[in-house]
Amino acid sequence: MKFLKSLKLFFKGVLIDSSTDKLEATARSLNDNLLTVVLSERLGMPNPMYYYMVEILPYIAEDFEGWNRRMADRKSIISRVVGEIGEP
Repeated sequence: MKFLKSLKLFFKGVLIDSSTDKLEATARSLNDNLLTVVLSERLGMPNPMYYYMVEILPYIAEDFEGWNRRMADRKSIISRVVGEIGEP
């Protein structure tokens, strides 16, 4: 009986962990997209709303370093976007 409970708990943990990984990846992707819009001037894309978005910077300062590292690896960004959109 104890073995079955342990086995059930094991599989429940495996299933929950895999679903949280997917949710974390989706949240990270959405966060990167938001930071790309807010910090588009840093990437060289003109943004007419940049003046107003500067007010958001203190709230996203802690995420900036990781975002900057991910944006520096442009090959992974392009492959991720092509994977989401699909090749023409």
